[in-house]
Amino acid sequence: MPNLASLSREERNTWYREYRDSKREYFREYNRKYNKKWRKENGYHSEYSWKIRNPEKVLAHHKAQYAKKIGKITLQPCEMCGSKEAVMHHDDYNKPLDVRFFCKVHHSVVHKGKKPQEMEQVSKAEFLSKK
Repeated sequence: MPNLASLSREERNTWYREYRDSKREYFREYNRKYNKKWRKENGYHSEYSWKIRNPEKVLAHHKAQYAKKIGKITLQPCEMCGSKEAVMHHDDYNKPLDVRFFCKVHHSVVHKGKKPQEMEQVSKAEFLSKK
């Protein structure tokens, strides 16, 4: 580890960015454990209040999950990269069974405001390097 005090702000930011990238899985696992412990101690207040503010989204999620459970919807690979670990995405919550499938990376790209045609330019490597 270099003497961070002797580095310029830009060099220090570069070093931290590279350090976080090199230990990405460690930090993800640490955050998962921390969040699990925090939620166990403090509850799911933000998730609960989100459900109160967004009843139509909750209903659409429940209907889609039930349709998946009974076989009306079958799990598909990610539309962008073909990853088998895909999640359902609603473009319109008024059509709960009309879902698209994205991996977690591409799903977060969609929710950050990218249009589907713009997503084709975003690869997993590019997305992960920007985090």
